[in-house]
Amino acid sequence: MSGETNGVKLDRETIFRDMVQILENMTSDWDTSHEGEIRPETRLIADLGFESIDVVQLVVDIEERYQRRDLPFEKLLMENDRYVDELQVGKAVDFLVTHLNQR
Repeated sequence: MSGETNGVKLDRETIFRDMVQILENMTSDWDTSHEGEIRPETRLIADLGFESIDVVQLVVDIEERYQRRDLPFEKLLMENDRYVDELQVGKAVDFLVTHLNQR
């Protein structure tokens, strides 16, 4: 698994590739209007058709990929005590770059 950290710093490109793989696995049999590759500006809800339960599954998949259960996803998914309305792939990657490389 490319996502296991084992004390090694993960760079943005590696994390982005991991995220794209997770998202492609999740959405491979979905009927979405999104065409082309997943990019940093790709939006989970508007472009990929995510619903709230899919965001929960994404969190679980990320935790499994990196073998980390301690990531503060509330910092990514909440703003001003409310869940965010939309999330871009690049913002999720930035979050992971910051928090996966902290110990």
